[in-house]
Amino acid sequence: MKDMVIGIGFYRREQWQLLRETAIDAHMLEESYDDWIEVLDSAVTKIADQGLEPRLIEMDVDALLAYCKQHGIPNNAEARAKFIAKLTSETDEE
Repeated sequence: MKDMVIGIGFYRREQWQLLRETAIDAHMLEESYDDWIEVLDSAVTKIADQGLEPRLIEMDVDALLAYCKQHGIPNNAEARAKFIAKLTSETDEE
């Protein structure tokens, strides 16, 4: 089961505020980047503990926003998950 990869979006510190400003569900995101990093670390550990392979996928917020615009969807958790899944599958193909 270790071969099952779970993509996890990783945002750069300098883009965290842009993500929060453009997300329609910003209230669900941690207020600070450092708080989010703690949540991220915990998620990575939990995924690995389940025997899965967590893969950090670097997220460019501008690319995410372009994806949302292209598909006519808001920047929310569902859109971010779809974008992460797309990027994960693209890295699997390489």
